[in-house]
Amino acid sequence: MNILNPSMRDAICPQLPQYDEALVQRANEIRNRVIQFRQEEAAEWGAQIERDEKIPAELWARMRELGFHKLTQPTWVGGEGLPLGLYFPILEEIAHCHGSIRMVFHAYNSIWRTVGQGTREQQEYWLKKLVDEGALVAFALTEPDNGTGIDLRTTATYENGKYVLNGRKHLITFAEEAAVLAVIAKMEGGAGRGGLTAFLVPQGRKGMKLIPMPHMMGDKGCSHAIIEFDNCEVSEDEILGEIGEGFGVAVRGFLDQSRGCIAQSAVGLAQESLDRTLEFVRQRTTFGKALASRQAVQMRLAEMQIAIQAARLLCLDVAYKYDLGQDIALEASIAKANAIRMVGDVTDGALSLFGGIGYAVTSPVERLYRDARSLWFEEGTIEMQKMTIAEALLTNARRREREAKRAE
Repeated sequence: MNILNPSMRDAICPQLPQYDEALVQRANEIRNRVIQFRQEEAAEWGAQIERDEKIPAELWARMRELGFHKLTQPTWVGGEGLPLGLYFPILEEIAHCHGSIRMVFHAYNSIWRTVGQGTREQQEYWLKKLVDEGALVAFALTEPDNGTGIDLRTTATYENGKYVLNGRKHLITFAEEAAVLAVIAKMEGGAGRGGLTAFLVPQGRKGMKLIPMPHMMGDKGCSHAIIEFDNCEVSEDEILGEIGEGFGVAVRGFLDQSRGCIAQSAVGLAQESLDRTLEFVRQRTTFGKALASRQAVQMRLAEMQIAIQAARLLCLDVAYKYDLGQDIALEASIAKANAIRMVGDVTDGALSLFGGIGYAVTSPVERLYRDARSLWFEEGTIEMQKMTIAEALLTNARRREREAKRAE
């Protein structure tokens, strides 16, 4: 892709030879459609969302009409089957749009991977509903008092041939709109990673209560909910994966690739911020000179582009390795940690170069500044990513030390 014109059409030229030529062409066709949507429709949809603080049902329907809800799902259920290396340039384009539009796009094309780890029967039922009906999966991991790790307190107790869920989740995106929720719970008496199990809980199940949460600073219109489980029964057929494999379902099966998706989303949002800033500084005149002619402004623009391109390449590294079947836990955390910092710096730079007028709600960068901050928290904060990175570094260092001793 052209660094100086990343949104040019037919620009997907992957570096990996195993991508089928016809699939690359199809990815470009879809990306061109996304660019057209962004240029012709997205601004109006975004204005409506900001005004009403709600994602209209018509937008969900429009996303399905354009086929944007089934880009990464496997072809055997009717999806496009795009690998991450071809999907990421498309995701970057939609990330230029309002944050809630990007959230809808991401929810459709990412969270299904939890169900994708289920039995053949679970996949045939739910994945086909996602593709054919535009149904949605919500991912219920985070808890209000315990975070998202092995300290979870939502429990699953085996009673009379069924599992009974009790506990609370919060900040669950699109829980109200979802047809089914992938819930991670701790087995009674379980400990550590092996104590976690994933369950598929259909919407409306008795014993599951959804409580709407306040709107966030950015991504206006995107819903979040608290989920309370009070003796909510699930059957053995609704276990996702195997007993004790909840950590793998959550992290290896979903969060790793999703962290890469969030990082790529940050790239698209940051690029939009830079594009808007370039337009402004070329037109804005102070003391008889265009802002763009001032060296300090030029240096800030260059720094923004350097940061964006570096983040883009880290994301593609994640995508290519994922498509090769490699473990991307470390690469995904590096990409997201970098993207969190990058999108903050770039949107800070955009607001700074716009000056006071950029702080107005009518400015092109005010909403981008707000939406960027949501990316800091999706799929884990920068501190969580650093913990993953440090663990990998230390584990690898110990492994090298052991190998060196054995070689002596």
